Amino acid sequence: MKKFIIPALFCLTVQFGFSQNATKMSTPKLSPNGTINFSVMDNAPQLDGCKSVGTKKQQNKCTADKIENFIQKAFNKDIARSIPNNTKDNSVYIRFIVNKQGNVENVGVRTNNANVKAEIERILKTLPRFSQGTHQGTSVKTSYSLMLQADRLLRNAVNN
Repeated sequence: MKKFIIPALFCLTVQFGFSQNATKMSTPKLSPNGTINFSVMDNAPQLDGCKSVGTKKQQNKCTADKIENFIQKAFNKDIARSIPNNTKDNSVYIRFIVNKQGNVENVGVRTNNANVKAEIERILKTLPRFSQGTHQGTSVKTSYSLMLQADRLLRNAVNN
């Protein structure tokens, strides 16, 4: 019996000794620039019409879709037509911060085409005002990051 009790007590001691406090692990941390990622916030900033969509995940998808549609509608059609369709890597990574007032700042775009990059940066700076984002009852700056497919984006921009 001692052969069973001693290893069992040792295992329990090790288990409880290495366990972590779940509340510290689940609390999102502020980044060095004072922002929280939109996907982990209590109430992420949303574009008009997305606040009443349903779950937090549905609201975030609604906002991402509205951002993509906004870019497509505002994209300069001459630039869209000048981009070749056979681009090898057609991903466009966008990131920006929504400040406490709901305005877009610190816009960044990463893509392999300088014309697309400049045009999307220009468009993102004109996004409409977002609702105020809060986390744990406090207004916070929010970082957004999205990946778009350039071929779909440009094709829809030309057709709009």
